[in-house]
Amino acid sequence: MKKIICFITIALMGVVAFAQTVTLTFTARDAANQYVQLNRVSVTNLTKDWQETLTWPDTVLTMQNDAGIDESFVNGGFGISQNNPNPFSGSTDVNLTVAEAGAVTLEIADVLGRIVETHCVYLGIGTHQFRVSLSATGTYVFTARQNGKMSSIKMVCNGVGNGNRIEYIGAAAVTPKSHIRHATTNPFTFGDQMEYVGFATINGTEEESHHIKQAQNASQTFVLPFSSPCSGTLTVTDIDGNEYNTVMIGTQCWMKENLRTTHYADSTPIPVGESYTFTEPYRYAPNNDSVNVAAYGYLYNWTAVMNGAESSRTNPSGVQGICPMGWHVPSDAEWTQLADYVSSRSEYACGGDNSSIAKALAATAGWNEFNRECRVGNDQSSNNATGFSALPAGIYNGDYIAFSESAYFWSATAYDLNTVFCRDLAYTTYLFLRDDQYKGRGFSVRCLRD
Repeated sequence: MKKIICFITIALMGVVAFAQTVTLTFTARDAANQYVQLNRVSVTNLTKDWQETLTWPDTVLTMQNDAGIDESFVNGGFGISQNNPNPFSGSTDVNLTVAEAGAVTLEIADVLGRIVETHCVYLGIGTHQFRVSLSATGTYVFTARQNGKMSSIKMVCNGVGNGNRIEYIGAAAVTPKSHIRHATTNPFTFGDQMEYVGFATINGTEEESHHIKQAQNASQTFVLPFSSPCSGTLTVTDIDGNEYNTVMIGTQCWMKENLRTTHYADSTPIPVGESYTFTEPYRYAPNNDSVNVAAYGYLYNWTAVMNGAESSRTNPSGVQGICPMGWHVPSDAEWTQLADYVSSRSEYACGGDNSSIAKALAATAGWNEFNRECRVGNDQSSNNATGFSALPAGIYNGDYIAFSESAYFWSATAYDLNTVFCRDLAYTTYLFLRDDQYKGRGFSVRCLRD
């Protein structure tokens, strides 16, 4: 390899340079939770009425927020493919494609913009593979520069490697430029409502994945599920006509949105609450603002949740309560089943700690910021590996508190005469907590499929 000398200027990396681009990465799993190869992915912007189709091996889409795309990446043939695996434990592999021979500078910076490793190498035209090792957990930005061109990716290290290093592995299989990373020229604004659908050949037949619909505010990796226990129930509709997306986690089929019904399944209305009580069924708008209901659902006291049913400790609970037909309020045992499954999977454990699962359950936006590793409020774009999408709707306890800070979910299991088991997570924590709370408080509700 030709030897060269690189003069590297180290500067603080501006956050704004990366904030305007959203990168969507797609993978897929079958009913046995095994990865399957996607034939294609349909990406639809429901707000701006456009659609893009990614065809294998192209499974990454970049969108620019109200601006043009990075022309040096799309037209110049210079760019980094997303590292694999990501998140990773200690070391990961990265492919870099260059369209002209010459010196390339590689840098790794932490979230504060501090350069932790640099590497300079002379590369010929083509795709080249590098191995990156990092000695500390955290979120990093990997950047390549050549003759005024720049490409960056974000990578998440959940384990400890053997020092900070960038090693050249060799030439990688050449991938056509259009398949390195697809960048759309269609308009996009943070918060646009998006829909994602995957197609894969399973047992000789092309199948369609669940439809994922959500507002997109940040870069995200999606695991598109095929043939799960939620198959045939991609969405569920309540008595008011509200439609909820569903998600399979282990063998449980959950609503992935907070309940926002104003009636029971038999059309009996649930009154709007104006006071704290456990004797009357009430619903409350999060943070006392009805605008929040569409995204965060209602808060309900336990009396409203149970709709006259007795406490249940069984799995399944057998308590329909406030849920639509075919769905039920999860018991404490069912919440425990969820927590045990998520903590048993290494891909959901932040920093290799199987108790650190809050980020895997929390939504990728809406939380207060908290700059500490593995906390829900830190690097929110890396949240929600499970797809559960917990949102911080806060609490009603006579006052409206903790909006954008905490998410509390009722169970169907009473602890004693006055309190009930619930699950909660907060922007400052890495834990998915189990505790007991007073029946009169207003919390969020998630329903489970019967």
